[in-house]
Amino acid sequence: MTYRHALFLFNGNKDGAEREAMLRQIMPALSAHVKEISLIQTLAEDELKEQCRQVHHYDLLILYGGDGTLHTAVNELAETDNVPPILLLPGGTCNDFSRTLGLPQNLKKFGALLDNHTIQDFDIVKINDHYYTNFAGMGLITDASEGIDEELKESFGTLSYFISAIQSFQEGDTKRFYVTSEDGDYEIDAAMLLVMNGYFIGTHHFPIDDISVNDSLLDVIVVEESNMNTIKEWLSLKNVFSRSKQIEQIRHFQTRAINVQSDQSLEVDTDGETYITTPARISVGETKLRFIVQKD
Repeated sequence: MTYRHALFLFNGNKDGAEREAMLRQIMPALSAHVKEISLIQTLAEDELKEQCRQVHHYDLLILYGGDGTLHTAVNELAETDNVPPILLLPGGTCNDFSRTLGLPQNLKKFGALLDNHTIQDFDIVKINDHYYTNFAGMGLITDASEGIDEELKESFGTLSYFISAIQSFQEGDTKRFYVTSEDGDYEIDAAMLLVMNGYFIGTHHFPIDDISVNDSLLDVIVVEESNMNTIKEWLSLKNVFSRSKQIEQIRHFQTRAINVQSDQSLEVDTDGETYITTPARISVGETKLRFIVQKD
């Protein structure tokens, strides 16, 4: 498949050597499939948003960046008409949504993907007046995100997320959540509540067999207690488990929409960004974006 004109957006604040290496690795693969490429370095978040509002002029959007860059872009694209297919190039620390899409994490492998690719619709989740692709989390996950030491992250990458998560679970307590879903109303005491669309957080693959990013269902995961046994079990799982076989202290159910309130206003982590607070109205199914993925 050949594309006529692509818009290629990437973070101009990246290190110059990193930008040059990225372009050197990906441009040969792109040139074989795209006739014309408009390269734009976005130096600020507002510039990225503005460029996303212009994508209807193109038949392909190429986006290089991590989960934060994707999150910013999706919040514009979800309310933009005539969004072309998106080629997501991993350029962050975790790249969780690109992992969910099954994309290679090495740019050198995108040539093979483009030679044998397809375009699929994927769910985009609405939360209040915003959107996310991967997860929304309340409780200890916000402590974990905010507790990441930047020097540690620079040195150890995604390992820092798990170190921070474990520290949070050691120190954390439970919150009272008031949840309304299709199945009814619940009062839940939990250390953490996750409303997931994808199935990676901090490169960790959640071993739940029916999480899907294109089934128009949210996967709600409730971690009921904050102790080391729970977090170790959660982080070390290798095999999938279904709703019929719940792991101790972790509950899982599916719904198309959920309202979450709490006794006190809690921060909500959406794809690693914390600017939303409870109450949170979350729904899936109405908004989809098209992404390039490996055929079959």
